[in-house]
Amino acid sequence: MEGNNDYPFEIIQFSVVVLDVKTNTINKDVFFNKYVRPVINPKLTDYCADFTGIRQQSLDSADNFVTVYNQFLNWLRENNFEERSFAILCDSRQDMWRIAQYQFKLVNLTMPAFFRQYISLWRSFETEQERLGGRKELMEKTYIGKMTEFYELELSGPAHDALNDCQTIAKIAQKMLATGATITINEALICSAMWRKKPADYAANWREDFREAGRLYERIMPLVVKPIRPGEYNPREYGMCKYCKNGPQVCGKRHKQYPSEIYATEGTIVYAKTAGYC
Repeated sequence: MEGNNDYPFEIIQFSVVVLDVKTNTINKDVFFNKYVRPVINPKLTDYCADFTGIRQQSLDSADNFVTVYNQFLNWLRENNFEERSFAILCDSRQDMWRIAQYQFKLVNLTMPAFFRQYISLWRSFETEQERLGGRKELMEKTYIGKMTEFYELELSGPAHDALNDCQTIAKIAQKMLATGATITINEALICSAMWRKKPADYAANWREDFREAGRLYERIMPLVVKPIRPGEYNPREYGMCKYCKNGPQVCGKRHKQYPSEIYATEGTIVYAKTAGYC
C-alpha cells in the first residue's frame, strides 16, 4: 500500500523461468506463471493495479496461494526439477526473506529449503562490479534497472510484471555468466543473529519510510539473512540452518529473538498481528 508499510502484503503473481547454467541458455518453453488471489485484502488498490498492471478480474478468477504453491510443486516434478539440483535466483533478499517468508507465515505453511538458501543476483552483481574494476554510478532506481543499465540490456515488457521481471533477471545472469562471473548460492535464512541482540534501531516514521520499515521487519520476522561468501556454501548442509542446525520443519517455527521491546513501544502492528507474529 502506497505510503503505509504497516499492512499485510500478499503475493499476487507467482512466476519462475529456467536458466540452464551449463549451456547458459534460457528455456523459453518451460516456465511457471500464475496469478494468486489475495485473501486478506482481496481488492487491489488503484496504486497496486497501476504499479503491477494486474487487473482485478485476473485475481478474482485466480487460485489462492496454497493452491498455486502446490501447482508449483507439481510443475517442478513434471519438469524433473529435483530438489538440490536447482537453485532459486532472485533480484535481491527482499523476494525470499521478506515476501516469501511472510506469505508462508500467513497461510501457516513451512517455507521449503529451496527458498531458504538462494542466489541474490544483486549481491552477485556487486561482487562482479568489484572484479571488473570497481563500482560505477548507475542512474536507474531499482536493482533490476541498475543491472540492466550496467550491462546495457534493454528493458522490455510491462514493468513490475513478475514473469517479465524473471525473464529480465535471467538475461542479466546470462550476461554475467558470459563475461566470467561466478554465480552461486550467496544468502541463507537463519533463525538468530548477533546484531538482533542489540536494541532495535529504527525511525519513528517507519510506516512511511520503506527502508526504516525494513529495519523493523528484520526484528519481527523469525528468519534473517546471512550472507554466504564465495566458497562457504556446503551442499551437505542443504536445508539446515547455520545457527540452530535444524531443517525447515523446526527452524523458524518459534522466534528465537522475540522483539518484545518493539511491541511494547509500538503497540499494535498490523503487519505482525495479521501474520500471528505477536
